Amino acid sequence: MRCLHCFSSKSFLENHQGDCLLINGAQAITMPVEGSKIYFKNHHKMQSVPFVIHADFEAITRKIEISQPPNQKSYAMTYQSHRACGFGYKVVCHYDQSYSKPVEIYLGEDAAERFIEKIFEEVRSCQSVMCEHFNKPLKRSPEEERDFQNSSSSRICGRKYKVGDENGPVRGHCHMTGKYRGSTHNDSNLKLRLEPESIKIPVIFHNLKGYDSHFIMQKSVK
Repeated sequence: MRCLHCFSSKSFLENHQGDCLLINGAQAITMPVEGSKIYFKNHHKMQSVPFVIHADFEAITRKIEISQPPNQKSYAMTYQSHRACGFGYKVVCHYDQSYSKPVEIYLGEDAAERFIEKIFEEVRSCQSVMCEHFNKPLKRSPEEERDFQNSSSSRICGRKYKVGDENGPVRGHCHMTGKYRGSTHNDSNLKLRLEPESIKIPVIFHNLKGYDSHFIMQKSVK
């Protein structure tokens, strides 16, 4: 493995490879062996978020009248301004498409302010759906019950069960679907519980860092 930098053309990549190997060398990936001190413990991150919002801004440009600074051969100048004139977004539910929403389009004044207001409205709507509908009881088949009775280790963290351990096993299940996940320790199961009031709803943009975030940050700080 090398530096994982992205390049806009094959020629740029080829020109970079020599310097990359010279500076960074080849990087080897070695996974930790079983029983080592390094292990995965953020089991709550194994669960997909229930909702994701995909969004994008549209902007118009306005020419700015400029004049060359006196006695300067080299200088930077702003020749146009960008103003958000609209946006579009779509709310997607990964667990039940009936809770996904059609694309929302807005064109008009104060697009950035309106976008921020709408996103907060959508977050509250998603939280309401999770509170009302995403607390389904466990559904399991006879085969799944036999799997639980015969289990000797957690399906989530992989730890072995100990005789008389009050921490498990318990029947883990997905609260969004009601499906049986497998036997697990109680503490691991609690890490995968859904908390609508505190869950973060990702909002995904194309080129957020390079462009769209400017409209949001300029309005958020006011």
